[in-house]
Amino acid sequence: MEKRALIAVALSLLILIGYQLLVSHFYPAPPPQIDEKRQEKPPETPPPAVREQAPAPQEQAKLQQAKPQAPGKAEAPREIKIETDDYIAVFTTQGARLRSFQLKHYRATIDRDSPPQDMIAAVPGVPYPLGVEVPSPDGGAALSDESVRYSASGGDQRLSGAEQARLSFQGQIPGGPAVTKEFTFTGQGYTIGLNLSASGGAAPAIVLTADGRPASPNSDTPFEGFLADINGKFVHEHGEALKSKSLTGKVGWAGFGFTYFLFAVLPDDGVEQTVTVRETGPAVLAAIAQPATAKGKTLFIGPKELEVLKSVGRGLEHSINFGWFAFISIPLLYALHFFNRFTGSYGLDIILLTVIIKVVLAPLTHKSMVSMKQMQRLQPQMERLKEKYKDDKEGLNKEIMELYRRNGVNPFGGCLPMLVQFPVFIGLYNALRTPIELRHAPFLWIKDLSRPDWESLPIDFAGWHFGIPILTLLMGASMFLQQWMTPSAGDPNQRRMMMIMPVVFTFMFINFPSGLTIYWLVNNLLSIGQQYVTNRMHH
Repeated sequence: MEKRALIAVALSLLILIGYQLLVSHFYPAPPPQIDEKRQEKPPETPPPAVREQAPAPQEQAKLQQAKPQAPGKAEAPREIKIETDDYIAVFTTQGARLRSFQLKHYRATIDRDSPPQDMIAAVPGVPYPLGVEVPSPDGGAALSDESVRYSASGGDQRLSGAEQARLSFQGQIPGGPAVTKEFTFTGQGYTIGLNLSASGGAAPAIVLTADGRPASPNSDTPFEGFLADINGKFVHEHGEALKSKSLTGKVGWAGFGFTYFLFAVLPDDGVEQTVTVRETGPAVLAAIAQPATAKGKTLFIGPKELEVLKSVGRGLEHSINFGWFAFISIPLLYALHFFNRFTGSYGLDIILLTVIIKVVLAPLTHKSMVSMKQMQRLQPQMERLKEKYKDDKEGLNKEIMELYRRNGVNPFGGCLPMLVQFPVFIGLYNALRTPIELRHAPFLWIKDLSRPDWESLPIDFAGWHFGIPILTLLMGASMFLQQWMTPSAGDPNQRRMMMIMPVVFTFMFINFPSGLTIYWLVNNLLSIGQQYVTNRMHH
């Protein structure tokens, strides 16, 4: 059996390394020049405007607004920076759009010196978000404000806590109406108020944009697609549906989702609106139309953190996809939050949660182990019955059931407890895979619990990029030992197949989050201990 164990581990290692080499060859890591692209802006763009003088303390809670420039006076393109406790937003007067939105509490990469996560894709062919489209007077294609150079009322601001400030843009769409965009910022939180209006009774649509290209396997925050709450139902469109899609109804919120972040619009009017999603080159655009009488909207640009989303309301927390077993995933996530208050380490929190789940399910697991042990004891008698009734299948089944009855054995006793545990595993999988809490969370040698553990020990060899999956190999070895200790009531061929399962699971876990691998490893070790005790008790 030791020889088989060595062969299994060797095969696991070869499969894992080979898989990583193939992935790294066909899907190389994205080049780290995103920030350089951000700097490759048109040379005529001047530096941000000079910050306005801070208001007197007694006026800090009031809305701050500078006087607009004289009408008709041309204004050179400029940028305006709004900094709060949670983000740094940079607007450009060219189109009155959001050029950058950096989340101060989240890094772009695992590197400690990484810049903050920027929610705006600086990709050629992807327009900046928060543009406006209005119907064309002649019934043709909608008119866009992309070429409009807006005048701005307001300048750079630094806000904190409950402080608020306004920033207003006014511009004229060629051949269309005059448009006003007014943003209201608060010193804390990830919501921004937006009032949008157009002259002449025109109904403007606010336009969100995202880079819709497929992400590489190494991408940290891949694009999920279009997410929305329409008529009280969660909508998720991706793939081919993004090329052209139109939805009409009461829009609770709508926007673009990423693995850990969300950019969404929350209309404040509670009336029917039309959302049109379309693909243009690498860009995916979502135009959220509004009635001419409607003005108020709220923007949410921030992390998909459960409590943050719930505080905004309107069911924004549904943008986190916990799957069918959300009723299990969410309590488990709250348990991780509770443990983290005391440990400060999500790795330890996962271990604690695993132990608690194992203790709660221990009676079911024990029943399953005892049942399998009993089945193993009856195996010689079952083989004799099979030989005796080899030509009488009906008689064989009758005798086997009688054998079970005489010995008080439930043939399904080993399966049913495992089926009960399956939803718990799926719920925990989603609790560890989806939320932002594990992103960039370290544990021991692991740098990021939301990423595969081999990425924490990278190796570059002859142009190939792979890593050492220590945690995954330990998980596979523990599973092999657990299978070896588990009683088998089947034939030798079935047992050999079960011994191959650790190799299959090791291969599956190669790209699973490290946090989930920690759970599976600790669960295996606890199961080995429980199986050892059960085997001794029923020797």
